[in-house]
Amino acid sequence: MNARERRVAFRSALAATADATVVAGRGHRLPEKATTPFVVSKDIETLASKHEGESLTRRAQKLLEALGLDAELARGAERKVRAGRGKRRGRRYRRPKSALVVLSEFNGSERAFRNLGGVEVTTAAQLNTEMLAPGGDPGRLMVISQPALKALEARL
Repeated sequence: MNARERRVAFRSALAATADATVVAGRGHRLPEKATTPFVVSKDIETLASKHEGESLTRRAQKLLEALGLDAELARGAERKVRAGRGKRRGRRYRRPKSALVVLSEFNGSERAFRNLGGVEVTTAAQLNTEMLAPGGDPGRLMVISQPALKALEARL
């Protein structure tokens, strides 16, 4: 693919995450009057270091529910039986893509989010067009930390 086309595709997919109507049109369940993408403080980066007897996944789930994304988490946990012959070939269930969590670096906090259904975790350096627009449909729900936002701005 042409490098210029790849950059334009990445930037347009990133811009689509900022439009709440496009994100909701893709099937994501947003709270009322939500602004997208969800920018959170740098405390999400240190989620693993503040481990106080509660599981990391439970803490990540509570954090996303505090943002009002509990309906989105329920949507990502649904499994549907795939149509066609793929279900006989080891791909029986299909799970919808849920929120994309973008961190500045992997430091253990990504383990908290990866067990949630449909949620993907990446860094700002590894973010690509396929993560922002899976299946070619732009407008994925994105939760990004402030340090990752600064790193993404430097990348563009």
